[in-house]
Order: sequence, then C-alpha cells, then structure tokens
Amino acid sequence: MAEESPRYQLGPRSRRGLVAGWRGGQLAAVGTGLVAGVLLLRSVGGAVGALFALVVVAISLAFATWPFAGRSAEQWTPVVGSHLARRVGISRRTRSSLSTLELEEVPIGAAGRRIGVVVDNAAGMWTAAVRIGGSGFALGDEAERARRIAAWSGVLAGSAREGGALHRLQWMARCLPCGFDDRAAPCEATGRGIATGSYRSLLEQAAPSLWCHEVLVALSVRTAAGPAHRRGHDTADRIVKELEALERRCIAAGLDVDGVLSPSALADMIRSSFAVACAPGGVADGWPWPLGVEEGWSSIRTDATWHAIYWIAEWPRSGVGSGFLLPLMLEGGLRRTIAVTMAPVAPLRAVRRAEHDRTSGAADAELRRRHGFAVTARTRHEQEATTRREAELAEGHAAFRFTGYLAVTADDEVALVAACSHLEQTAAQAQLELHRMYGAQEEGYTCTLPTGRGCA
Repeated sequence: MAEESPRYQLGPRSRRGLVAGWRGGQLAAVGTGLVAGVLLLRSVGGAVGALFALVVVAISLAFATWPFAGRSAEQWTPVVGSHLARRVGISRRTRSSLSTLELEEVPIGAAGRRIGVVVDNAAGMWTAAVRIGGSGFALGDEAERARRIAAWSGVLAGSAREGGALHRLQWMARCLPCGFDDRAAPCEATGRGIATGSYRSLLEQAAPSLWCHEVLVALSVRTAAGPAHRRGHDTADRIVKELEALERRCIAAGLDVDGVLSPSALADMIRSSFAVACAPGGVADGWPWPLGVEEGWSSIRTDATWHAIYWIAEWPRSGVGSGFLLPLMLEGGLRRTIAVTMAPVAPLRAVRRAEHDRTSGAADAELRRRHGFAVTARTRHEQEATTRREAELAEGHAAFRFTGYLAVTADDEVALVAACSHLEQTAAQAQLELHRMYGAQEEGYTCTLPTGRGCA
C-alpha cells in the first residue's frame, strides 16, 4: 500500500484583539462614536437628536468594521496619513526609507576575505546573505521533498535557540531574466566567422526565453550595545559567528551553500532587483541602490523599472503538499521576488505566548457566548491552530513569527499591469491571499531586499 503523502497546515493569521477580537483602534473608534452620540442626544434632544446620534454611531461602527480592499477605514487611516506625509514632506526623487540602508564590508577569516553586509541604521540591524542551491527539489517525489523540508526545519530549530544573536532570518526566491552578455559571445575574428555569427544569432533569439532562478537566505543581527568604538567590531563578530553556524546547519541538511555574498556580489544582487539589464557594465555599477525612487499609491518606480508589492495576507488554510509554491517560484516569463521574513521566538517565550493565546481565546469565546454573539468558524479554526502550536512546542519544535511579500517588476507601467494580473492568478492557484500594499509600496520594496525588514 502506497504511503500517504505528508500534508502541511499553516493555520490562519491571528486576528485576536484586545477584547473579544476587537482591536484597540476599533474600540477607540466605536467609543468615540458612542460618546459623540450621547452628546448629540443630550444637546439636541428629541427625535432629531436620536436620529443624529444613531447616524453617528452607525458611521463609527462602519469606520471600525466595514472592510474595503481587505482593511477597515480604521486600519486605512494610518496608511493614508503616512503616505500623504511622505508625498508632502519628501521629494519624490528622494530615496526616503532606502536612505537608511548602507552596504558595508566585513572581514572574515585570516585570508583577507570580505563579505557584504547591509546596515539598516533605522532598525539597528546588520544583514548578510547566503546563496543556497539544491539538486532538483521540484523533480523529487513527495517523500524526497518531505525529507528536505524536515532537514530545513532542523536548520530553523537550531536558529531559534535561547539567547542566540540571530534577530531575523529571511529567504528570497527570485526569478530574473538572464539576458545575453555580448562580451561572452565567441569572437568572429577567427576563421569560423559564419559559425560564430550563427551561434551569436541563436543566443540573441533565445535570450528573451532564458530566466534565472536563485534562492538566498539572509541573516540579520542586532547592532551590539556598548561604546561606539566597539559596537561595529562586536556586531561584525556576531554576524560572522551566526553565518558560520548557519552554513554548517545548511550543509548538514544537505543543502548546497555557495557561500556568503561578497560586497560586490551583494551589490549586484540588490542592483539586479531594479536594473533593466542584469548584465554588469552600467554607469552605476559601484552603487547598489537606485538613483531615483518615485512612490505611487499602488506601485513604485526605481530608476527605469516599475514594481508592485504585495503582502501575503493568508497562507493556505487547508493542508497542502510540499510543492504548493512551485508554480509561483519556478514559472518563467515573470520577473518577481518572493521574500519571507522570520523572527525566531525563544522557546520559553513561545510556550508562554501559546498558553496565553489559548487562554485568551477561550475567554473571548465565553465573552461572545454570554453576550449572544456566535463563535465563527474562523475563530474555532484559530483556536485549533493555537492548540496545535502549543502541542508542537511541547514536542520541541521551534517557533517563528513570519510574514511574506511578493514583488513583481516590469520595464514600464503598462507591462506592470499585465504582470500583476498574471501574478495574482498564479498566487490564487497556490491558495495565497494577496493584499496589494497600497500607500506603502516603498516600505514593501525594502522588505523584498536582504534587509531583514517586514516582521514587526
């Protein structure tokens, strides 16, 4: 009898609030509406006052609960306010949040080798990236995929140890056009000019169909505390030690590690996310960041390329197989980046949080029952996920908070619209619920770079 393929269940995103599932902003909006309604009722009085009070309370309830594009007006208010503040107070050409990022070199070992590190001065983080390879995950059967997933879970478990220096772990799967490097083509000055010319023509015709896929794992540590003259040296030591430990765990898990990216390789990797042509030789080769950034409400332009950033609001709620993301990751013809940022949770803190969530979930359900509100299927699903998480922690599994982002890139705004439509269809097939990051495109764009950003 064939062995049943393993299924993986990620559970719903927790939406538990302060009281009975209500967030603080919702409570403040409804409370303000109730106070305003009472004041109107007492000041105007009569049927007119009661009508005005009812309208005000209804508006406050709609403001707090009525969803629009995945969010209520209460949730949209800070997003719109922040976007307007950036548009009014900052020039469109200013690099804005990217201006807090720097690319530094860190020496490693005694042979003079150097690695590239993205320094986030705003968040106080240092991030380095490792290029990871493998042999045919997509071609393996379910048993082989399950074995590799179990090995990767072992890598994560070792990263979430108590008292570790790791602050964020981020993996990125990128699909980029390979292009055609004219300098790598054979020279026609030889006696075989016709053959080399045909070869060059063949390469030029095939270039639009060639797409490169790569997976990188970025590791972030917090800036070390202490005197300024020791802070950089201590942080460099911490990130080097964490990188060495990560490489050992990946190799033990059977992953091919190509090594930590050098300063030039990291700069090329960042530049390829927005460059029109990925081949080296441009004017800004020494500068990894875009020279001009123009953020719109639903897209962002960096130099000559356009991007649309999505937040993965929901992962598959039902059990899925190991290859549910493969169509989104392996399909060519669409320039995109999938980035998932994970924050390790110390074991003791994770257990306490799971116990607290289970207790508060039961209390919320009892409060709803007492006041006549039905417990929804989603709420029951969240409670089941919390119970399952508590059991997994008791078995010794590691805990991570995580969030995912998708970036799609095109050479012009018209092509971006078509690319977004294709991406949304592919994501729906993978059972992902995408929310376009309206009003926060630049923030989302930085989350798809090796920065460790995106998991508050």
